[in-house]
Amino acid sequence: MVQKLQQSTIGALGLGSFGTLVLFALLSGALYENAATAFRFQTPLILAGDLGFAAGLALGLALETLLEKRPDLQRHSGSTVLLGCGLCAAVMLRSGMLFDAAPWDTVLGDGLLGFFLALTGWRWWLALLPLTSHDALLLLARALAGACLAFLALSLLPQGFILLAASLLIPLVTGGCLATFDCAPSVPSSDVGASDDQSDDPDGKTQKTARLPRVLVLAIVGSLFVADLLMSLFPVSLYTEASPLFAPLTGSVDAATLGNLTQPALIAALALLAFSLLLWVMARRHQLRLPLLCSLGFFAVAVGFVTFPYHMPGGAPIGIAEAGEGIIALFSLAAVRSYVRQHPGNRWNRAILLLALAAALAMVIADLIIIALYQLPFFDYIDFHIRSVLSGIGVLALVALLVGVMPHVYALTGTKKDSDESRTAGTDSPLSPEESAERALDAFAERYRLSPREREIVGLLSRGRDVPYIEQELVLSKSTVKTHIRHIYEKCGVSSRQDLLDLLHSSN
Repeated sequence: MVQKLQQSTIGALGLGSFGTLVLFALLSGALYENAATAFRFQTPLILAGDLGFAAGLALGLALETLLEKRPDLQRHSGSTVLLGCGLCAAVMLRSGMLFDAAPWDTVLGDGLLGFFLALTGWRWWLALLPLTSHDALLLLARALAGACLAFLALSLLPQGFILLAASLLIPLVTGGCLATFDCAPSVPSSDVGASDDQSDDPDGKTQKTARLPRVLVLAIVGSLFVADLLMSLFPVSLYTEASPLFAPLTGSVDAATLGNLTQPALIAALALLAFSLLLWVMARRHQLRLPLLCSLGFFAVAVGFVTFPYHMPGGAPIGIAEAGEGIIALFSLAAVRSYVRQHPGNRWNRAILLLALAAALAMVIADLIIIALYQLPFFDYIDFHIRSVLSGIGVLALVALLVGVMPHVYALTGTKKDSDESRTAGTDSPLSPEESAERALDAFAERYRLSPREREIVGLLSRGRDVPYIEQELVLSKSTVKTHIRHIYEKCGVSSRQDLLDLLHSSN
């Protein structure tokens, strides 16, 4: 119990630090040395960030492909420290700390930051996937709340303190916590050493690399494309306008910022904080449903861009819409995670990365559309009529997705008989000894964060099977089996098979 609490704390701290850096990248202009220069180059900056994000996902896809072809290779926790160092360098470059302020290093820093955020986000996905849906949602809610509070607190400090935290402290905490939390390969789809000719599906019908349903891909890519298309027009991080909220606090009616905090950024952070609290409460009560996440995100984006043409003071609608886009992204993660956990035994890594890369490329296309619009002589995004037309088209597209596509997504990702929730739910019928043993193994694997392959090996060891038998049963090499057993010992804090079996029996 103590070990699980420590792991949960480390995970919340590391994921919260990662979320804080994401919020600074999206909502704050404090990481730009010269906001005026950044505003003049806002479309290249937006394009560079999304291109960097896509490049990071492409590299992740290449590495996952290599891991499938070379099962002898392993992920090393030390690489997470390198990711933290990469984030440090990207923030320094974007903020002008490495070179004099110039457009090229600001744009390059934005792309580099997107690149390392993509790779770090992927590693966090791998680390969190073995958790049950309930535990993952609780950890995500805690991390999101912490990220919002940290962002708000740091934004009130002088820019020098923000740059010190964003360029050094936050990235290193992110990488260090991830290195501690993510000790071994954990995605059920990439069982190291699995045969090309045999999968974990007892019927032998599962392909080597699974594919996500087209309707799920369409819903996620389409939603993020529409939301990003609207947000590319009005980037929160570069939006400064006199704020009615800050006027009484600063004593100036022309005040556009409070510290380094703009009104849209404040509203977006507060909205995400409220959402994280709602997420935590609903998850604790086991009442959270994906349609709720989806509807909240779509509703926030729609409200933001329906009201934006009427020019509410301080840009409040942009903050609401940005929070909605974040909620849509969280819904996408939850939907994919739910579908993957309902179909164990498949290799999902490449399919998930392909989906993420498709979404990133869709956002790049949205950026290119905005850049093309800016080249038109009649285009003026300040014009009320242009704002109204763009907002109306975007909202109609979201409504079409919500009504036409999302019901199919809910059906695909809804709770099934073999999902996490139903496995942990009570039952009135007595369990057979085999079912009781399987449930005990499931609980043991979740407690010590064992991957599905490691859980399978523990089950064989508990039945007295030796290494040669496991090799033949799972079609693995001797070295691969020993590697899995070593990882199991490390995670469980034991040094021998007998200690492992004693721990397993004492946990039942």
